[in-house]
This record gives sequence, C-alpha cells and structure tokens, in this order.
Amino acid sequence: MRFGLFSNGQRLNEVAQISYDEDLYEVVLADKLGFEEAWISEHGTFVSFQAPDQLPCADLFICKAAALTKQIRLGPGIRALPFYHPLQIATEAAVCDHLTNGRYMAGFGLGLAADSQQRGPLPAPPRAMVREAIDLILKAWSADAPFDWNGEIWQGKGWKIIPKPLTRFEVGLACSKTDTTLELAAAKGFLPLMSWTATATHLADMGHIYLGANPCPTQPPQRSRIRIPRFVYVAESVTAAKRDLAGADLGGALTGGRLDAFIPPGGSRADLTIEHLIDIGLFICGDPDTVYRGIQALYESIGGFGVLLLVVGKDWATRRKRARSMRRFMKEVAPRLVKLTPAAAAA
Repeated sequence: MRFGLFSNGQRLNEVAQISYDEDLYEVVLADKLGFEEAWISEHGTFVSFQAPDQLPCADLFICKAAALTKQIRLGPGIRALPFYHPLQIATEAAVCDHLTNGRYMAGFGLGLAADSQQRGPLPAPPRAMVREAIDLILKAWSADAPFDWNGEIWQGKGWKIIPKPLTRFEVGLACSKTDTTLELAAAKGFLPLMSWTATATHLADMGHIYLGANPCPTQPPQRSRIRIPRFVYVAESVTAAKRDLAGADLGGALTGGRLDAFIPPGGSRADLTIEHLIDIGLFICGDPDTVYRGIQALYESIGGFGVLLLVVGKDWATRRKRARSMRRFMKEVAPRLVKLTPAAAAA
C-alpha cells in the first residue's frame, strides 16, 4: 500500500486566500513526510457548491504547490469535462506537466448532476461529452501533426496544442456510481479515483467491475491502481479524536446526500455527526492501533487496493492537530500498512 492526499477543500472561510494557504500547508507537509501524490478538488464557478473560498482552478494551485515541494505528484481531482473545451483541458495539462517538471497527473470526471442547472443546458448528454472529450484530449496529446476532428459534439480542422506534454503522465478518472465510468477507466488505462463517501460494500463492487472490464492493452486494470480516499485522524485515543473533531462543520460533506447511506435506521441527516461517522467506521480515527485495524479492515473488505488517499482540506481540527495526525500516521501507522499487497488480498 502507498499513500497520498485527497485535498477536498471545504473549509468555508470568507477569504479564499486563507483556505488556499491551509491547503498548501498540508500538501507541503505531505511532501516532507513522504506521501507520494495529492489530488486537489476543483469546485468551479459552474461546478458543485458555491462558497467564498472554493478553488475553481486546481491547476493553478498545483503549479504553486509544485514550486514549494520536491517529489509529491499532483493532480486535479477532478476537471469536470462537460464544462470546458477539450483542447483547453489538454493544453493546460500539458503546460502543468512542464511547470511541475513531470509531477503532474491529469484528473477527469463528470461533475455533479446539478452543475448543469447553474450553467444552463449542455449541448449533449454529459456522459457523451466526457467520452468524446477524453478521446479528443488523448488525440491532442499524442498527435505529431495538426489533425481534423469531426465528432458529435466538437468539430474542427488543423487542430494542435502547444506545448506537447513533457512526459507520459497518469490520468485519473472519478468513479463514484456508474458501471460505465469504471469500464471507461479500465479501457483507457486510467487510475480509478473512488469516492471518499462510498460504503465498503459499494467500493468492493466497483473494484470487481473495474477489474472485469475490457482492459487497455498497454495498461490493464490492476488493484494496485485503485485509489481509495478516507478521512483518517490519528490521536491518543478514539475519545481524544472525537474531542479534537467535535463541532466540525460537515455542511459541505452533506451536499447532495453523499452521506445519506450512513444515516442510522429511523434517523435523519441531523444524525450524521462526526461521532456517529467515527463509530460506524467511515471516519477512521483514534490511536495508531485503532487506525491501523480500521484501514486493514477496509482493505480486506474491498479486496485490496493500491493507494490510500487521506482526506484533507477541512478545518475539522486545528492546523497543529491536523499536522500531528499526519506525522503520526506516517510514523506509526503507514509502516505497518505498506506490507499489504493488492495481489495477495485478491488471492
């Protein structure tokens, strides 16, 4: 098992600069501690909820973070493809590949169903737009000469992008609900980026769909390529973790009913508190032994995966305590998890 971050920025500060600085602090710390990658949520003008401190362009953040770090790889999690021209996405990704000196990862996805209501009608069904956009972006990255494109959604002649990518970087695809997205990730050789609010049962089912799909001939689906995000917090005890996280604002996490699967029988969203989510194991919190057992149980219930992404980007404790949690995780928990190999779990 390897380790990264999913910086799902939902701090709800009135000034964006404050939140961006907090996000940068966590990414820089992760780089120093040995985390291998960080996926940065993009909540754009036409994408997801509206908050004063949302990050509408993750690529700009990534380029600054790359200048402050040495080895961690960085990618947007994700660019919502229906809302941009594919050549814009392709060009900006290529520029980021150069500016990060090859530490960039692309991240693609659909965006939320409600997003199109904010922007207005889209020219085609969003999933069809995602598929054609991906084909066009891959063509733009690889074409040696200007090319014509006559698709259902986009058309043009003599297209090319400048610059071409510096490296052959990885592409992550947000996979949360539908079989077709998982099948697309397998067919294109993309990294499946799973949802941080999915149940373990759902994640296990998604893993089976991804592994059983028609494979990319050059990069077949493997459990080692599956990214699983989870909120993890290391403290002296479960009680201490609950005390540190008490009063956390879960408003952003509740958007769109993403945590509704965890409402207790006969309850309501009011019951979705930090304490409840810790008690049922969705949030893996407590002393190092408890956190290790919680992650191991998740790993085994899913059938194995390659990269655990710690969910950050939330002011659910003080900066000092969040940093302490990350340090203790890498010192006291991660060394025991690295022995978990997806091939062994699948067997």
